[in-house]
Amino acid sequence: MKLKSVIAAAAAGALLALSPQPASASVAINARSCAEPNGRVNAIAMAGTLAYIGGDFTQVKDERGVWRARNRLAVFDTANCALLPWAPTANASVRALHYYGGVLYAGGDFTTMNGVARGRLASFTTSTGALRPFNPNPNRVVRAFAVAAGRLYIGGDFGAVGTTGRSGLAAFYLSNGALDAAWKPVSVGGVYALANDATRLYVGGMFTALAGSTYSARFGAVGLTSGLLDRAFLPRPSWPVHTIKVDSRAVYAAGGGTGGHLGIYNLNGTLQRPLFTTDGDIQGLAVDGDSLYVGGHFNNYCTGGTGSGTPFLCSLPVERRKALEISLSRGTVTKWAPVINSALGVFSTAVVPSTHQLWVGGDFTRINDRLVERLASFS
Repeated sequence: MKLKSVIAAAAAGALLALSPQPASASVAINARSCAEPNGRVNAIAMAGTLAYIGGDFTQVKDERGVWRARNRLAVFDTANCALLPWAPTANASVRALHYYGGVLYAGGDFTTMNGVARGRLASFTTSTGALRPFNPNPNRVVRAFAVAAGRLYIGGDFGAVGTTGRSGLAAFYLSNGALDAAWKPVSVGGVYALANDATRLYVGGMFTALAGSTYSARFGAVGLTSGLLDRAFLPRPSWPVHTIKVDSRAVYAAGGGTGGHLGIYNLNGTLQRPLFTTDGDIQGLAVDGDSLYVGGHFNNYCTGGTGSGTPFLCSLPVERRKALEISLSRGTVTKWAPVINSALGVFSTAVVPSTHQLWVGGDFTRINDRLVERLASFS
């Protein structure tokens, strides 16, 4: 073989090595319709084998086809899709849920819960379903939670908690519900997402500055106990961050902007891989083993991260209707491609740890052209 042919063959082999074929999916393409809320599902929180949902619905059709009153909160047994009796009443949207230590935290736009004043933040004892007395009363919407270092952290659009000034971020002691007076980083703009590891609270949103620094616009980290900006993590995305997940391998952040974006970051804020791009916002992330599940408002994955225009169009589109899966070990989008309808599609994703079921919520009404309304599970 001539030298040029040898070089060409080697180059082709290198390109193939850099562009592996899509991996097989980890869950089935067809979804199970567990129940049918009559409005959007904004948030899902797993508590063992229970799935708590929050959103804009006022009724849920149960697994037997009977409509039940459920005012923006409900809970299911993930093993059999049974709608459980717990039925609190929020008077406006629930936008965020978080479960920790036998307590479910709910955030949103509501001002009452079960007819009792609860300004945009409430909590429940899950063993009894009872509303807890915790009532700090942020003055605007709560969109995100994290729990670490003996504290509950909240993020949103608020400028005060009760009569105390807090700009987009606040922390409360789990032991007594008291506001942490010393922890007060300032977000100049809305906070949409929170996540934590052992030392940092990761913060995402539309803000233009965080803890006094414009270098952390849209995405940054602060100390769990100090609230000071962590200058060792400066990813500096050009797009707003809607959701964050963290594990021992990486910090995963996704959002909108021109198209949708997903970054997998090292702990120093550098990218592990090139950005993943879609032609619509990404709203939900769930990590399960080698799988990173992605949900949002997109219709296509943009191969190579390229695209342009308004509306944004991928240069090399691969159809992925509102959901896709990434193999973390390979760094590639898998073959899993359910077709989810509606303009916005998926708003929330979560995995049942013991069974690896994937749950998705949103405003969709069909998956793979089957009636599956606003809540579904894949296994």
